[in-house]
Amino acid sequence: MAGWISVIKTTIRRITISAELYLVAYIIACSVISDKRIPLFNAWFPCDMALSPAYELINIQQSIAATAYVFTVYPFPCFFATLVCITGSQLEKLRARLLNIKLKRDTAMQQESGAETDLEEVFRHMQKELNECVRQHQEILRYIRELEDSLNVFMTGVFLLSLISMCLCAFSIVTSWGDHFMMLQGVIAYSMALVPLVFYCWFGYELTAQTQRIKDAAWGCDWVGTPVSFQKSIRLIISSANKEFTLTAGKIVPVTISTMVNMVNQSVSYFMFLLEVKDSIETDE
Repeated sequence: MAGWISVIKTTIRRITISAELYLVAYIIACSVISDKRIPLFNAWFPCDMALSPAYELINIQQSIAATAYVFTVYPFPCFFATLVCITGSQLEKLRARLLNIKLKRDTAMQQESGAETDLEEVFRHMQKELNECVRQHQEILRYIRELEDSLNVFMTGVFLLSLISMCLCAFSIVTSWGDHFMMLQGVIAYSMALVPLVFYCWFGYELTAQTQRIKDAAWGCDWVGTPVSFQKSIRLIISSANKEFTLTAGKIVPVTISTMVNMVNQSVSYFMFLLEVKDSIETDE
């Protein structure tokens, strides 16, 4: 997972640059190409937005707000994903060490042709390696718990704001129905609200999957025929890994792909409801 860090950095940089280029192109299109004096984003103000200087001030305010949104919302998913990738890389190293215990034993058993191998020395070496793996596993779990305690309140706000943003984008699309320019704006805004959520949920799911793979690696090491103390250490790792760990938002909502899918479904349902209400109002009229 360490290889993802450079990919994440490049992806976030490109998304941020693309969002800013879109904003600049949109400002030019609204100011130069379009004949209508409309704000950059669909909004309500207690004044005539087509008159100067209100029109210019509103566009400046919305431009600054959009830029602040991009540089505030997008960098933190990169930081979050980097923390998860570092944790995942440590879990991958732990799995490799567990599986390597078997390889070291096979190598030791074949040493010194013609001489009887000291099994007690081999088992002692295996036990030492396994004890280090147990300590490393406990340190990783402690770090993950600290990560959960530090981020769960923040993730609650992120998920709530993301869901509200997607629903407001759906509302904007429905209220702008027929105006393709404003509808496209709503779709792009919806996508921009969804991108950070994808980072949080996908990497949260990947962290959960990485913690679950430890028990498979522990079971896969060569524990058959080993002393009881060695087998107890294997059971300790497996029992710890069996406790499914999931990053949460407010200790309630899991940060996983299924949560993201549910949020998208809720926003789409809200969009279909608004569209049905709009159609019924137009039919009555």
